Amino acid sequence: MKLTPSQILPLLLGFALAAAGWLQAWKWRHGASDSVEGGDVQIVALQQQIDQLTQENQALRSLAQGGGEFAVPPELVARVEKQLGLRFVSTPVVHRIAKEELMDRVKASIESRCGEGGMEDRQIAYQLIGFLGEDDRLVGQMSALRVVGAKAWFDEMSGEGWVTDQFQMEHIPDQAALLRVLSRMLLEQHFPWRLAYRDDAIRSRDALHAGVAAGVEAKFFQDNARAIGFMMSKEDNEAGQLLLSLPPFLQGLSSFHSIEGKTFADQLLLKGRDALLAQLRRPPQKSSDVMFLYERSLPKRRVSLPLTPGEIVLEEKAGALGLRLWFEGLGDPAFARDMAEAWVDDQWRLFATDDRTHHLIWSIDLIDQAAQKKATPAFAAMAAAAVGMSQDLVLGKEVQAPDGSWVRVDRMGETGLRFVRVRSREVMEKIIKQAKP
Repeated sequence: MKLTPSQILPLLLGFALAAAGWLQAWKWRHGASDSVEGGDVQIVALQQQIDQLTQENQALRSLAQGGGEFAVPPELVARVEKQLGLRFVSTPVVHRIAKEELMDRVKASIESRCGEGGMEDRQIAYQLIGFLGEDDRLVGQMSALRVVGAKAWFDEMSGEGWVTDQFQMEHIPDQAALLRVLSRMLLEQHFPWRLAYRDDAIRSRDALHAGVAAGVEAKFFQDNARAIGFMMSKEDNEAGQLLLSLPPFLQGLSSFHSIEGKTFADQLLLKGRDALLAQLRRPPQKSSDVMFLYERSLPKRRVSLPLTPGEIVLEEKAGALGLRLWFEGLGDPAFARDMAEAWVDDQWRLFATDDRTHHLIWSIDLIDQAAQKKATPAFAAMAAAAVGMSQDLVLGKEVQAPDGSWVRVDRMGETGLRFVRVRSREVMEKIIKQAKP
């Protein structure tokens, strides 16, 4: 039985209150014994869980207070079904919401998709790698990118659509936006998202779905070109200005869906609808599959990370897309693309020691020794830039960054490179001892 947000909310509230009570009792019982081993760590961990539950309660409260359903014109449903050659399994549900409330709903969806603390952990990891700056806020900026200028939005978690109170059905651009959302809903019903997907696979699968939906939208604009002319709307201008204000990493993720995803979907459609449907049934698992539209034979090597002290918080892949966006920080897009094309595998790990301090290790594997040789100086330069250093790192030598962290870059075998950023030299020494280049 599927619970609604209004049914889930009381359950989570009850759990949060019970956990808070347990925490208070624990503190009272052990307040006079600061020497209890691991006590402080357990308190911090439980407090973090309570904070997360509080955030989820707020998100679910927002979901439970949504507006009424929006009547979708049957002709738009029929158009989407005909163009994609699929039928809705169940009636598409679209809700109406006040524009000022959409941001909270989008944030709730993004956070729910990554699980408890998932986006917070990613923000920490992305800042340690150098994808984000210290002042960037991952969830807030991603949400703003989806909300600014939007009159229709697709919720990946629920599979439902939303239109704002500024949506006007008589306007062709608004109809096009709704068609894009309906396309995502139809694809989600037939080819649903799975929790087991890793980040690179999620981005690749989402790029395919977004690309197909963008194709439906583009065809509608093409059919109605005379009626709308070619004037850029105020909403498009606002969204464009916001995109330019975001960190390059988030700009790159956005263009990956809107540009490369559509190119990928269009190329599949040129082969016929059957080829597109086959790819939708087995979506790409790597961003490199979306970025490079020709047959590629890559080695089946996989990156393995050494033992690290403390607790593993999160392990993920940046993928060829992440590597390209990282190297683009050096200002040479062609070189960054070459390195992404040479990507075979990567793995990063965010881990925390007993004092709840976070550290990161990231290893990449490239196609051959020539690619490793070409990438090494740039890898050392980007690692230095990520920690605010003016001089490039020297291979095999750990140095202290301006923020107090310790960083190091090493070659790994004939094809790999590794970047380590930790908060203490002691942790660095433990990693070096475990992982011989």
